[in-house]
Amino acid sequence: MLYSNPQMTPVSTTQFYASDDYRRIYGSGDLLRDSTEKFQYEHIDRTDEYHQLTHFDFVMDSGVNIESVAEIGAGGGWNLVPFINEGIHCQGYDFSPQLIEAGRKRGIDMLDLSESVLSGRYDLIMLRHVLEHVDDPINQLLQLSSHLTADGRLFIEVPGIVEKIPSLQNAHYHYFSEVTLHSVLGQAGFEITHRKVIQRNGYLLVMAKHSGIAQPPTKCRAEYQRVMGVVSRGRRGMFKATLVESLPSPMKRALVRLRNR
Repeated sequence: MLYSNPQMTPVSTTQFYASDDYRRIYGSGDLLRDSTEKFQYEHIDRTDEYHQLTHFDFVMDSGVNIESVAEIGAGGGWNLVPFINEGIHCQGYDFSPQLIEAGRKRGIDMLDLSESVLSGRYDLIMLRHVLEHVDDPINQLLQLSSHLTADGRLFIEVPGIVEKIPSLQNAHYHYFSEVTLHSVLGQAGFEITHRKVIQRNGYLLVMAKHSGIAQPPTKCRAEYQRVMGVVSRGRRGMFKATLVESLPSPMKRALVRLRNR
């Protein structure tokens, strides 16, 4: 398993997301403006391999009957909008007070995770770019399993180790490959029923059903060697990136122009 070390404590993790520091660091710094842009679904090129509605199309193409959805780490609830437009009952959970309020102003049922816990049962629970932020993913998945209906599904989207290392950041605790994501889900008693790999950005999308039968960790020497090869190439790339960042701005711009020719 590829993971970051050191990691934040559970207390500092809650503070990090509830204070909006995460979105200030990795967004533009303007939470409400970013939120407004994410709600705009009018002009989307669905012929692109990955677009703003990829998660929705993937879920709906799975053939699962969905009447209720809960999203953990929902931000302002923008991922729920296409489901709401289909008449599906949706519930969003997040830590950010600003984004929760932004979602509520749009009529989305949002709850603050720092004040409440997931309750009820849902046909679909979404973790879109969330599982990599969790310190104990197996335990988190086990907790979610009790909130799925009898034929419910878990949707997960993570940045995967496909051809390169996903973006390195302090908030990413784990880095999943197809094999390790399958293994973690299996250890929590989930069986993958639908999957997709986005080659352009390496994102992994899966739908999984809880069987209740925990599987042993996957042991695959070839996968270990493959991931270490990706890490090795990534180190060289990060070294080059560090060198470029240390250059004066005019020289950096010249290098970018040369690369884009």
